[in-house]
Amino acid sequence: MLYSKAYSQNLVPNPSFENYDTCPTSSSQISFAIPWQGITTNSSDYFNSCNIGGPSVPLVGGGGFQYARTGNAYAGVWLVNGYYSNYREYIRVKLNSSLELDSCYLIEFYCNLHNLSRYGINKIGALLSNSPVNNVGPGPFDLVLQYSPQIESNMFLNDTLNWMKISARYTALGGEEYITIGNFRTDILTDTIHVGGSNYNGSYYFIEDVRVEKIPNCDSTLLNIEANKKNYNLKLYPNPNDGRMNFVYDLVESEKGELVIYDISGRTIQSFKLQIGTNNQLFIDETKLGSGVYFYKVLINEKITTSDKLIIIK
Repeated sequence: MLYSKAYSQNLVPNPSFENYDTCPTSSSQISFAIPWQGITTNSSDYFNSCNIGGPSVPLVGGGGFQYARTGNAYAGVWLVNGYYSNYREYIRVKLNSSLELDSCYLIEFYCNLHNLSRYGINKIGALLSNSPVNNVGPGPFDLVLQYSPQIESNMFLNDTLNWMKISARYTALGGEEYITIGNFRTDILTDTIHVGGSNYNGSYYFIEDVRVEKIPNCDSTLLNIEANKKNYNLKLYPNPNDGRMNFVYDLVESEKGELVIYDISGRTIQSFKLQIGTNNQLFIDETKLGSGVYFYKVLINEKITTSDKLIIIK
């Protein structure tokens, strides 16, 4: 086990999947991120930087790439699979304590669409239940859980770079002690939008930072789906390039920013502190690097704002 991250008042154990009893070596190993479990086929995935050669972070295999929002790990699930009708994967965990009758709770998690997925979807939900749920549909490949989640997205979630927040207030019926995350709608009732991926015929999402926290009141029931909250006007160009490139950005006085360039193994090649101001320009000379695929990320106040590939051709 690497370490534990303290989350005050959060009832979700291991909310960012940092703790594990075994480093993941292949797919379908979400149970290594104790005490999380998969449901239906139990094929939900676990990604952690502890294994560079396996389902790692940020390199997730098959050409996929995504930094963790917190720490070094996250979960992964198929929410629509183009190869099998109504194929679904879910993740579930038992809360540290059950919810109290008529009390208000913040239910929240972050998701990110795998950059090789062909489609984004509009329905990702969280179900609070008193006991573990397992009842699926009747068809041979119908793995849709037959329950109505209390929290469900209502807009397309198609960002492959940034983590998208899904959160809502929930008034407890009392006794709920499990949270299950996934797509509870059949293929017919799930809208999709083509995002251009080729390797993954369907919609595959990463899940991070799950939270169930008691709050003072539920004066609003509006679902909040937040992608990139601020516009920093970030642009790295040209890309591809020969090692010489420009990075433009905005940064207000109260914020700290950093641009980090990595190689394919995750090793930091160079990092740059960002300056306060608008229309800033940073010239980068990495002509010592050979041709190939590299990566960069931008951190604002130590949180990843964007990340992408950097291609050098000589």
